[in-house]
Amino acid sequence: MNSVWQCDNPTQMETQRENAAEHENACARVATQFPRPWLRGYVRGKLRRDRIYQAAYELMGRSPEPILDVGCGVGLLAFYLRERACPQPVIGLDFDARKIRHGAQIASNRYRDVELHFHDVGKTVPEFTGNVVLFDVLHYLPPARQTALLKHLAECVAPEGVLIIRDCPREPGARYWMTWMAERFAQTISWNINSVLHFPSRASIEGVFGAEEFERESRPLWGASPFNNHIFIFRRHAAEPAAVAPVAV
Repeated sequence: MNSVWQCDNPTQMETQRENAAEHENACARVATQFPRPWLRGYVRGKLRRDRIYQAAYELMGRSPEPILDVGCGVGLLAFYLRERACPQPVIGLDFDARKIRHGAQIASNRYRDVELHFHDVGKTVPEFTGNVVLFDVLHYLPPARQTALLKHLAECVAPEGVLIIRDCPREPGARYWMTWMAERFAQTISWNINSVLHFPSRASIEGVFGAEEFERESRPLWGASPFNNHIFIFRRHAAEPAAVAPVAV
């Protein structure tokens, strides 16, 4: 699944180069949609350096299921997927009205079937079935609300659909504290909503998704950054085939 691994096969190397070029071009096209220079620079840098966008593309890009983006911010994931030729409908939800205003205007002008809405998922989750993403949201909620949200989102995942979570597990080490400080800085400059931080444990995330219903995977996704970013992937098992009644003879 990792798109940055090295190989000596010429065909695979060429595929890697093409994928890297497509990624760079998609990042640039998304950035040009933001009229303010500071935001345009932030968007391009964020998309280029943050490995979660390519990971999400690799996990969901070929899926026909719609996508629910919880904590969508200005809509970067939806816009990036569109620029990578992914046509699935995307619904984005975020509690930050400023970011929704930035992204909703761009979505309405350029990207079909992308809807961004102001919504507090810490209180309610809309009816939905498909693929779900939850990037850097859990640590803004108290533990009880984290668990409630994860349980609601688990119910939204379609058979063979995927729920992708990116967050910083609460564990000792320099990476954890670097992540904590970066989040506090983003709150201080008013880019992120100011609230108490509650970074989740691995067990509190994984414990919601039973192995009888979901395939489970997690791995570091920090790349060259100093942060403790991890990706958690929960894929629902295929639906059981309906029983066929015996034919009377």
